[in-house]
Amino acid sequence: MRPEADGMNDQVRMAPGHSQSCRGHDGLIMVRAELCERLASLQTAARRLSQRDFAESVSAIKRLAAAYGLTPVVRVAEALERAVAEDRGACPKALYLGRLQDAIGCERMEESAAEAMLASVSVRLCA
Repeated sequence: MRPEADGMNDQVRMAPGHSQSCRGHDGLIMVRAELCERLASLQTAARRLSQRDFAESVSAIKRLAAAYGLTPVVRVAEALERAVAEDRGACPKALYLGRLQDAIGCERMEESAAEAMLASVSVRLCA
């Protein structure tokens, strides 16, 4: 059914420029869904993966997030990559993966949101 079929025109239906915004929002929803799928796969396989394969999976999530400006996802993924590399597998992956899930769902995309998520990881590591 075309939008005009119900007798309402586009000006009544949405503000100017809104449809472009909706398409961008829909695209972001698709990217977030893809990131969630990748993260779910990573969580399922995390214990079986070599450190190298785990890092590559995290890097793939980071690259996709970076391409769409999802700063919190990128920053948490970077922190996870560093923790895995520095701790040689002793890092609490589940903690970082949980924050990565939060970052994927986060509506805020600025650096301050990423800093808050990383601070929550730091607090839990020190507790």
